[in-house]
Amino acid sequence: MTTPPARPQVREALLAAAHDELTDHGQVGISLRAVARRAGVSHAAPKHHFGDRGGLLTAVAAEGFDALAVDLTTAADELDSDDAPAARLAALGRAYVGFGLRHPALFDLMFRPAELHPDDPALVEARRGALGVLSAAVTRVAPSELEPSGTPDLALLSWALAHGLVVLARDGALHRAAGRATEDKALPLGLIGLFSAAMAGEAPPEAP
Repeated sequence: MTTPPARPQVREALLAAAHDELTDHGQVGISLRAVARRAGVSHAAPKHHFGDRGGLLTAVAAEGFDALAVDLTTAADELDSDDAPAARLAALGRAYVGFGLRHPALFDLMFRPAELHPDDPALVEARRGALGVLSAAVTRVAPSELEPSGTPDLALLSWALAHGLVVLARDGALHRAAGRATEDKALPLGLIGLFSAAMAGEAPPEAP
């Protein structure tokens, strides 16, 4: 018989179980009862710790943004200090796309406000932290003639491009349009490099 987790570990066990349920069944298939059963705790435990299904999914999404922030920061830290700003933006863009392709169900949940408590402070802070890393990279490559007030819009455009590449690549639409095999992960990553170079006014890399 499996020993249930100690009380201080119940929340962590529930979150781990929710991540597993999300991976196996998608967000539609997640229920508090199934998560509790998978975590080996009482059926009342999820409600006690998270309030409702939306609260549980919100906590999972916040962890997703934290994990994305780690990936983005790691990508930035692996660059040399003298690397061009465009290289930094490209590295972060590739990290963003890579995260979305590796964790499709979690990635979808993170940007589904109808499934979450979108104003939850922990979620807001985690989302701001992850997307703030991208925004900072965009600021460094923004054209000098661009008014400061336009930089947030440029950051929004850059994020939308990276996010859209994840969705199009995952669904196969990007590869069909390019006449490429769907398992060719170089296509969306190469397009990120092309966009980053164009943003910085640099020579484009080789075509993906």
